Parts: sequence; C-alpha cells; structure tokens
Amino acid sequence: MLKGWRPQAESGAPSRPVSREKAIAFSRPEQLAEIFSEANRLKLQVLLRTSNTGKAVRGVVESFEPGERSLRIGSISPAGDSLLKGHDLVKVEFILLSKKLVFVSQVRGRVPGKILVGMPEKIVAIERRVNARFRVQASHAAFVEFPDRSVDTNRFDIPYVPPFLRDSHTALPRFRVDDVSLGGVACFTRFQGFSDLFRAEEEYVNASLHFPGQAPLLVPVSVRWTKKTTSALASGRFELLQRILVTRFRPVMSLDDTDMRESFFRMGLQFHEVPKELDAALRQFLRIVQTAESI
Repeated sequence: MLKGWRPQAESGAPSRPVSREKAIAFSRPEQLAEIFSEANRLKLQVLLRTSNTGKAVRGVVESFEPGERSLRIGSISPAGDSLLKGHDLVKVEFILLSKKLVFVSQVRGRVPGKILVGMPEKIVAIERRVNARFRVQASHAAFVEFPDRSVDTNRFDIPYVPPFLRDSHTALPRFRVDDVSLGGVACFTRFQGFSDLFRAEEEYVNASLHFPGQAPLLVPVSVRWTKKTTSALASGRFELLQRILVTRFRPVMSLDDTDMRESFFRMGLQFHEVPKELDAALRQFLRIVQTAESI
C-alpha cells in the first residue's frame, strides 16, 4: 500500500459525496488490455501519484506491450522523476472529463523522463456527475465580459475605480471566473457597480469568454444566481498592519477592531447551448485546470 494512502470505497476515488460519482471496476484481462490499448491509441495524458495527498506528476502514454502486460509512460519532468524516485507502487489516473480511470500498479522500470508500469489487477472507471465543476486557479485566470452592458466609471470613488478602467468614462463589466463546467461558469468581481447590472434568472445575456491562450468566445447565457460574500483579509501584509495598529493604539484598539474584510459579488452563468467550438474550448481549458497543480 502506498505511503499515506488510506483505504477508501471500492471506487478508489477521492472522498466525495456519494451522489456525485458512480464507479465500475474492470478486472478481466481482456478488459484491462482493451483499456490500455485505447489509452495508447489516444496517447492519453495521465497523472501519477505516490499518495492520496501528494503532488501529482504529469505524463503521457507512449506505448502498450500486450505480451509483457506493461504500459510505458513518458514526458515526465525532472521534478516528476525526483518525486517518483524510490517508489515501487504508483497510482495512475487517466485524465478524462466524464470518466476517470484509476488503477494502482507496480513500477517495473524507469529511465529519465519515462516509467514502465505493469497491468494492474483492476481498473476503476469513475463516472462523475453531469457537468462537474472545477475551480480555476489564479495562475490560469479566465474572465467573462458582457459586450451589451456598460457602467459609468463616474459612479466609482477614486481610488476604487478598477485599475483597467481609470482612463475610460464607460467600460464593459469584467468578472473573474471562479469555477467552470461544461454547462456554465461561476464568476466574481470586487466591484458592486458591475454586479448591479445583473439579476438572478435573467436570460439571454451575451457573454464573452476569455480563456488563457484562446480567442474570446461570444455565447448567450442565463444568470442563474447572484450573491454577495464577505471574507477577512489574511495575507501577511495586512496581519503586519494589524499588529502595528494594535501596538500603537493598545489602550483603545484590539485585533477585533482592526479586522479587515473585503466583499465579493458572485454570479452563476448557464450556457443556453454548447456548440462544437465552445465545447472544444471548455474541454481544453478543463484539462489545463485539472492538471494545474501537477508537475
């Protein structure tokens, strides 16, 4: 058993609400060979893990040798080689959107950038709920703009005008994408002036999706929900300021008095239709998001 890998449900999936995933185990040799052959044909990207909580290592299926019952995975980075070094068992995940194939395998050999794993006793196919959502990391920021709406920047108080609007009198509202699925996106802004332009259950709003490295896509959406959330600032910069203020004004001020908070205005958008161009862009972006934390 892998270090730090606790036994889980038969699915072998990460701990999630049962209603969201269904799992089927394949154990017949011909089934396993068929899955490996398809992974090789598609040259699937995979993730390799040495524990449940450890960082994942990216790789690509290079070849399948039916006679040797082994799968060769390449395109592993030097950092990935270092992380896998000394481990005789690895957990392999095929990166798919509606299904995830997971198995634990013995390492049979390795060279820099490549690893050879044997055919496992079983492969688990995890069927995710329809349109599973994935959080978008700051390193892969995506945005939504609304070309049919505009806001008068005079309603913002300086210096609270968004930096990208300070040379304009009017501007298109721009929201950061918080999470994404094949059916829609959730987005947010720090500026209430943008949020006030929308209401829940509003239909047929034109949205321009900006995914990293892709041309903008104009799609009609419905506004399914809106809400305001408030959270405390916890960065080192603000914690230092709090300590300075409390130290200087100790007789009249406590940490509670200097609690700094910021508000976010969030909105859920649903796609009316997902044509081929949008589907391809979403799937490309989802692959990037799913492997963002791997090496």
